Amino acid sequence: MKTNKLFLMLLTCFFASSLSATIHTVNSGLPYYSPNSLTINLGDTVEWINDSGTHDVNADINTQTGLSFNNPVSFQSNTTNVTGAIIHTQVFTVPGNYSYDCSVGSHAAAGMVGTIIVTNSIYDIVANSADHNTLKVAIDACSLDGTLSGAGPFTLFAPTDAAFNLLGQAAITALLADIPQLTDILLHHVVGDSVLSTMLSNNLVVPTLNGDVTVTISGASVFIESGNGTIAQVTGADIVADNGVVHVIDAVLLPAPPNSIYDIVSNSTDHTTLKAAIDACALDGTLSGAGPFTLFAPTD
Repeated sequence: MKTNKLFLMLLTCFFASSLSATIHTVNSGLPYYSPNSLTINLGDTVEWINDSGTHDVNADINTQTGLSFNNPVSFQSNTTNVTGAIIHTQVFTVPGNYSYDCSVGSHAAAGMVGTIIVTNSIYDIVANSADHNTLKVAIDACSLDGTLSGAGPFTLFAPTDAAFNLLGQAAITALLADIPQLTDILLHHVVGDSVLSTMLSNNLVVPTLNGDVTVTISGASVFIESGNGTIAQVTGADIVADNGVVHVIDAVLLPAPPNSIYDIVSNSTDHTTLKAAIDACALDGTLSGAGPFTLFAPTD
């Protein structure tokens, strides 16, 4: 029963995220595309709408020079003179800069040209990966999608769906219900800089946004050890994004458990009375804080 519930929850989140790609509209008239410059995310769709006149969308051969636009992907629409009709619809699955014009008559020479910039952020890479559905659900749940779409630079060690499955379905369900803990875990996978595989060396300590991880290199294999001792192998390196780089790993990196003075008291079998007293006096927050403190801890 729990398995089916978890599966349906993840499936629902996945299909919802698949439908969240944005549809952008470009209005087309003589002699304009509006907006004539557009920045979109990988996987977004652009629709060109005919305001009036006869137009097409040409992203193949530059009408004015006769040379290729050299776009990442070339496309050419049919011509239409139907007002309000969609001239062309294009889903952008390859990042980069696209130029286009209207090849009808002298429209391009009159200024009917446009550009589209398709970004490829770390978040885009995760969102468009067939192997990182659970990671995307987790990133969305923790509202880290904006961060990983931002300027960066960042490095993301990206656990696959199979890596999350190693935690067990009960653990995944619990994490999705505990956003602060899930956020701590995700931040343990993010480095606040762009770290390519060529920059990694054996026994290198890499500071993540939530604790350090350690790199171990054995032959051609690269391993990442988390704060609590979990070891993940890098199975796909140097997936470069506009705002950093993604390395695919085969295990979820868990940060070291907190070790404040209050944690030490709470986890001690000899200090149950002291813990009850600290809680009663609302000093748990203080002794969990930055400090530094020294506690003389009377036993039970």
